[in-house]
Amino acid sequence: MSIPNIPLPIQDFVEKEGLDLKETEKALRDAGQILFNIREKRTHPLKDDKILTSWNGFMLSAFAKGYQAFGIKAYARTAKRAADFMLNNLKSDNGRLLRRYRQGDVSYSAYLDDYAFFITGLIDLYEATFEVSYLEEAIILNRIMMDIFWDKEDGGLYFTGKGNEKLIARTKEAYDGAIPSGNSVAALNIMRLARITGDEDLEKSAEELLRAFSGHISNYPAGYTQLLSALDFMVGPSREIVIAGDISLEGVQDMINTVHRAFLPNKVFIFRPQGSENKRLSSISPFTNAMDPIDNRPTAYICENFACKRPITDMEILKATLMNRPRNL
Repeated sequence: MSIPNIPLPIQDFVEKEGLDLKETEKALRDAGQILFNIREKRTHPLKDDKILTSWNGFMLSAFAKGYQAFGIKAYARTAKRAADFMLNNLKSDNGRLLRRYRQGDVSYSAYLDDYAFFITGLIDLYEATFEVSYLEEAIILNRIMMDIFWDKEDGGLYFTGKGNEKLIARTKEAYDGAIPSGNSVAALNIMRLARITGDEDLEKSAEELLRAFSGHISNYPAGYTQLLSALDFMVGPSREIVIAGDISLEGVQDMINTVHRAFLPNKVFIFRPQGSENKRLSSISPFTNAMDPIDNRPTAYICENFACKRPITDMEILKATLMNRPRNL
């Protein structure tokens, strides 16, 4: 009784109380405006309106995956706007990331989480839109991340790197709590980029990273769920899925949508375009060079550890193949 409220639909309330509907709605609007005007005189609570590279990296992933799952174009547009903003405003002149943006002020060298989470977002955004520039940025930032955070003696990635403030001790955290750790996210990033590029050195780095924390995982597996996801991707079976064709054609888009809608966590997804974009992709993923459309038809290539099955041009065969659990080759 201490909080004025109407616990009924407004129509039921006016009938119960014998009131006029329009007059009651106007009275409620007027009362709400009076309350709002009074509250506006109070000191507003402080707002945390800074933009963090790490958290926005996860936001990119959410919108990119949302677009893949539901096909809502606004999700892809939102992710692209955010990614472009971050690439334009949260990168220093030397290509390294910065951590925080607020009202035009950019500060602090990025930590491991910033690199790892943003790289995840860029990979997911590439797999949603197939704009090669986002994949190129992910590869460049991953290379920088390995350079400034990698522990050359024992493997794994430090939380702080070259350019961060010097601490008494540099920590390497892999525990996955409310959010996953930078090492856990980076491990899966490195594996995904290894499978996209065919770079064996990247795959070895992922193995070293996981080996560095193997004792922790053995002692308490439930605390390292994201790191175990990276391990599951590594051990496999996992897939490399390539679709070749003209992305403007309906048949190609149908194939892309079929892959996007399927739940395939252990896969990388590449689109091999026609024309000049094909050269950019070929420099990143040389193993896709021979994956041409068959008879000018949209064609899907499904591979496991780069051993590919027969090219698929039929939608029903593609759906059936995706539904079958890949075998460990």
